[in-house]
This record gives sequence, C-alpha cells and structure tokens, in this order.
Amino acid sequence: MPDKNLCPLMCIDGKLVGSSSKKTITVINPANEEVIGMVPAATVEDVEAAVKAARRAFDSGVWSHSTPAQRAEALMRMVALLAENQQELMDIVTKETGATAMKAFVEIGMPQQLLTYYADLIRSPVRYDIGHVSPLSDDAAPYSHGFVQRKPHGVCVGITPWNFPFVLGFLKIAPALAAGNTIIIKPPSEAPLSMMVFGQMMQKANILPPGVFNVITGSGRVAGEALAAHPLVDKVAFTGSTEVGRRIMALAAPTIKVVSLELGGKSANIILDDADLNLAIDASLFGFLFHSGQVCISGTRMFAPKSKYEEILMRLADRASKVVVGDPTDPATTMGPIFSRAQKETIDAYIQAGIEEGARLVYGGKPLMGKPFDKGFWVGPTIFADVNNDMKIAREEIFGPVLSVIPYETEEEAIQMANDTIYGLAGGVFSTNYARAVRVAKRLRTGTVWINTWHTQGCNTPFSGWKQSGLGTELGVEGLLAYTKSKYIHVDLVCDGPSRYSFLFSGK
Repeated sequence: MPDKNLCPLMCIDGKLVGSSSKKTITVINPANEEVIGMVPAATVEDVEAAVKAARRAFDSGVWSHSTPAQRAEALMRMVALLAENQQELMDIVTKETGATAMKAFVEIGMPQQLLTYYADLIRSPVRYDIGHVSPLSDDAAPYSHGFVQRKPHGVCVGITPWNFPFVLGFLKIAPALAAGNTIIIKPPSEAPLSMMVFGQMMQKANILPPGVFNVITGSGRVAGEALAAHPLVDKVAFTGSTEVGRRIMALAAPTIKVVSLELGGKSANIILDDADLNLAIDASLFGFLFHSGQVCISGTRMFAPKSKYEEILMRLADRASKVVVGDPTDPATTMGPIFSRAQKETIDAYIQAGIEEGARLVYGGKPLMGKPFDKGFWVGPTIFADVNNDMKIAREEIFGPVLSVIPYETEEEAIQMANDTIYGLAGGVFSTNYARAVRVAKRLRTGTVWINTWHTQGCNTPFSGWKQSGLGTELGVEGLLAYTKSKYIHVDLVCDGPSRYSFLFSGK
C-alpha cells in the first residue's frame, strides 16, 4: 500500500476534496515499479467547481485588486513554505519522476527563485501592474492625456507534463499570481504528487484567499480538455507535446482564449571545428542525458565537422561509458530511469528505427542488465553516428537519452541542417571563437541558443519556442507581462468652451 501521505486530495476553493466520482489514479515509481501514491481522478464536475471558485475569487477583487506589495508578501510566504518543506518535496519528486538528486533540487529550488524574482519585480519602481504614461502629442489631441494599464487576464489554467511536473507548474504559478490572476494547476496524472502535496501545504498555511490557487488532477482527455474549453477560463498555459498543444489551441479557439504553449523540440548542437572538445563533449553529454533525455530542450542532434568526426565519436563513447546509470536515490547516480514503460517502449522503437535506417550505433542501444535494472524502466546513453538529417531519429522528438551525430562539411551546411526542422526550442554552438559562435547562434531559428554550455536558464531570461515549438514567452519580464493585458485610458482635459463636435450638426 502507498504511504497515506502520498494520497493527497485536490485543493479547490481553499478546501481539500476528492473526486466527485470517487475514482483514483495510481502513481508508479519508475525506478522499481512500486505503487507510491493514489490521487483523485477529477471529473468535468470537479473542473466546473474549480473554475467557478477561481472566477468568484478573481471577480471579488480579493486578489486582483490587492496591491503589488501585498501580492509580493504572499509570494515570499510561499518561498518560505517551499524552503521549509524542501527535502520532503524533493523526495516525492524523486519517487514520482525517477529524478536524480540534481534534478530534484532543480524542481524544488527553482520555484523559490521564480517566486522571489517576481515578488521583487512587482515591488520595483517600474510598476508593471499599472503600466506607463503615454501622453498624446498636441497635434493629435490638444489638452488631453492618456495612459496604459497592465491588468490581469482573470482565471488562468496551467497544464504541465510529467518530466518536470513541479518546476514547470511554477513557471505559470509565479507570474500568474504576481500579476493578480487566479490560477488552476493541473499537474500530470502520471506524476501529480509533488504539486498536490504542495497544494495541501498551501491550504494548511492559509497564504492565499480561497479560490486563488487551486490544484486538481485527472486525465488530459477529461480534466485537461474541460479546462481548456471552459468559457470562464481566460488563459491556458500548457507545456507538453506539440500534438497536444495543437489540441489545446483548438479547444480554446471557440472562446478566443489567450493561449501560451511550450512544446516539443529537436535541438541542434553545432560543434565548430575550433571547439574545445574536452568542454564540448562533456557539455553535449549533459545536454542530451540530463533527466535521461526526457527534456524538451535536450540537444539530441549533434552536427560534427567531418575533419574531427571520428575523434568526436570516440570521445563521446568514452565519456558516455563513465555516466553512472542507476538508483536515483543513490547520490553517486548521474542518470536515472525512464519515466514509464510506455516511454521506454517508445525510445526502444526509435533505437530500432535508427538501426534499420542504416545509422551506426557507436554506444549503448542495448538493454541494461543486472540490478537495479531487473525492475523499473531503463535505457542507457545511446549514440548514433552516420545519421542523415532526413532520418526518423533526426526528425522526430524521441524524449530519451538518444543522440544523433550528423557530419557536415561547411559552417553554412551545419546551419542549414540545424534549421531544417519543424521545431525551434533550443540550440547550441561550441567554439573557441566567440565572435564566430555568436554569428552562428544568431542564425539559428530557435528561442534559446547556448554557447559552450547547455541547460543554463535564469529566472530573468525569456524562454520561448519558435515554429512548432510553441507560442508566447515564459520567464523574465516578458513572462510576467504574458499574464496581463493592456488597457488604454484617454482623458480629455477640456471640460468647457465651444464644442469641438459642432461639425456634426448642420447649421450649428
């Protein structure tokens, strides 16, 4: 039986409730296949209750009309709550996602940074909640004045995936609350525990008014679709696959909701011929192996110069052999399990497709044997050489620890192949010539480009997907403004004198 503390209830309107259907969802530890928790399976009726609670809270003004200082103080109380319960939440993240110590720390540590960043931002002299004065020119409208306000959207929904269920929730929670919105978070049904336990902590701590922060769980087809289509929801922020992102857009279209999407990726990693290979190889391995490659910004397409191609392959294989795959609770482990049996089977199918297409397997690609691999879902680092940019393993998002190494002759050829994809989420360039690296980075059609590193992201740096990798921006000032809409107010300062509208009236 699972730990009763890992059978949390939904948080709706400041109350802890189960599903109206009494049905539950089983949560599995991917490292050993043990049942670790049970959560309610939200129904359409549960979604209705959550949306109406968020709507009432927003319309009442209890949060939307609060001052930036009041909202900032509440955000900092949330930071304290996270810090106080950090180890407990990290342990839950490890159990529900197979996270290593590093990944679990990111999951719980970055939300504290995000809340602090947005609390500081709304308290700053630049009043993002009010906007800026925009006086009109005398030629346009003499003796008048206009100004712009930034106002919250209203009821916001955040739908998150199983790979980073906690931190990706806070990419939506922090700016939404800072801007004065109410929010409903739907964590993934496969990994909902950390967010739901935090919801219970929030309810007990009584930090926010009822209805401002709600957490429900359920399947995407039931709860997720009901939230995306609900007419009382003003904005939907989704992180997940491009396929589901298209569905979210379709569901939101009838009511013209604001939609932000952070979707799939197939990020290109260009190793220039003057790169420091010691750095490039280690950073590139981190780029596609962090969290077992189950990261949308993973650098899964490496473009390597033909002049150094075999050397790069040899170095990749050698360093990959030193990656410690195993029990994520062991501090020595650097790479944990695959999230689920279904995801492992998907990755295995892609590996087989790469072999059948004629790519050369230079490392991994075979089942891991012995303990702890006799239980759970495991795929080790896998590296393909002689990959053509048209191959399936180079075109489609695998979402696993699989690297395709593609040879190129010229810098121009590498850039063209890097951009030849429906995705545009991230990319990387390795070079000892910074001017050259920046020149190449500017030509990559993607929202983020790293030079001589990977997976580095700050709270103040905007994150966005290009092409079919998404819509809108998270993080940074842009991430806050995405949870607001602008209102222009015009004030005519002339209240007496001849009417300027006399031209409307014949003979006057």
